[in-house]
Amino acid sequence: MNWWTLQQLKFKNPQTRRQAVEKLAALGVEEAVSGLISALEDKAAEVRMAAVQALGRVHDATAVSPMIGMLRDPEAEVREAAVGALMQISDAACAEALVGALTDAHPAVRRRAAKALDFFGWQPGNDTQRVLRSVALGDFLRAASFGTPALEPLMAALRDFQCPNRRLVVEALSQIGDERVLKPLMTVLNDQDSHVRVAAVEALGQIRDARSVDALSRLLKDHDPSVRSAAANALGRISAAASYDRLTASLKDANWSVRKSAVEALARMKDMRSVGPLCEVLRDPDNDVREAAIEALAQLRDPAAVEHLVVTLADPQTSVRTAAAAALRKVDSEWQFSEAARRAIPTLKSALTNKEYWVRQAAADVLSKISDVRKSEPSLQAFTDPVCYKRNMAVDALLQALGDWDRDLRLAAVEALGRIADKRAIDAMVRALGDADQWVRQGAERALKALGWQAGTSEIRFEMGAIAGAAKIQA
Repeated sequence: MNWWTLQQLKFKNPQTRRQAVEKLAALGVEEAVSGLISALEDKAAEVRMAAVQALGRVHDATAVSPMIGMLRDPEAEVREAAVGALMQISDAACAEALVGALTDAHPAVRRRAAKALDFFGWQPGNDTQRVLRSVALGDFLRAASFGTPALEPLMAALRDFQCPNRRLVVEALSQIGDERVLKPLMTVLNDQDSHVRVAAVEALGQIRDARSVDALSRLLKDHDPSVRSAAANALGRISAAASYDRLTASLKDANWSVRKSAVEALARMKDMRSVGPLCEVLRDPDNDVREAAIEALAQLRDPAAVEHLVVTLADPQTSVRTAAAAALRKVDSEWQFSEAARRAIPTLKSALTNKEYWVRQAAADVLSKISDVRKSEPSLQAFTDPVCYKRNMAVDALLQALGDWDRDLRLAAVEALGRIADKRAIDAMVRALGDADQWVRQGAERALKALGWQAGTSEIRFEMGAIAGAAKIQA
């Protein structure tokens, strides 16, 4: 039977030869071991694989030397199986050969060799071996902690497209303070894997070498928005003037995260040319982008942004309005007195008719703050002084708001007119005493007192208004 099985190892059909190997492995005798060792030289990888696995199960020490030779097999799967077989045979003499397997071309072989060495209790003798072990186990950041000795092994892992986590390899390379990492990092900016491209971009942003600016700028047109966003962030860290035009172009990117990153990058660059483009971003459809633009303008502190920030005080988003208020305090602590703020009045006036309640409310409040800075009696000056003219526009807008269907807006207009203390509002306030809402009526009464109104010729109108208001409540 053994003779016939050994003869089958010479048959042309590889399937037959593989079956013969399995039969010999089941016998477990000395003659079978020699036949299995001879099968290690078979032309078919599947037969060699079966022979390697069989010898590992037999646990025969005579197979150690031929098995070590299998660590140079052209097939990675066979080499990996050979490492596993050596572990099963448990011969410590193979440790030195397994150290060489830490540099195998295939990551699975390297990983299996590192685990086998740990199984045998092997300890690295120097930093190079420590790096090889860490890379083999996929612990790339630990490998980078050894510094320059990790450079070549990590670069080799980066070039290996079979490596399961090349993104981590890129991150590890960025931790090594050696300018030689610049070239491989820039090379993978064109990698097919977007995750690897993002990691390379982030790494270059940490290194901050101006030689990478052109390559990073080109990525602002990458098809993946995460890559474009990372490129904008990296360029902001490098702060190269050469990237200004491309970053401002990214303010109109179709993806909100890219626009936000471009805004933040321009803020880091502190280039005053970006004030105008950033003011335009205050109208961006995404509130996170608008907030980023506000924070950027607050850092630049250019008075040219005041008018745009004042308009943003009537933004539909509460967080944006809050950010705009904080930014105005940084740019100009007395912004209410500025000509720039008064230039915003027409836009704020139009916001009083916005369909969103909070926009109307915020616009009315801002108008009152701007107009409250100069309280004066109406005079011929109103026809010649632009400041008075714009103040009158604000008053007119608030008077119009008194007729709005929204009770909260009418209340806000009443309170704002009371703070402005313009006596032209008295008649409108008296009419508001007959408002259907009791809070608006009370607000009108307080505003009239602030205006110094005394019941006289208007007393009849006051009483009629109160009666009308009571009638509406009862209805």
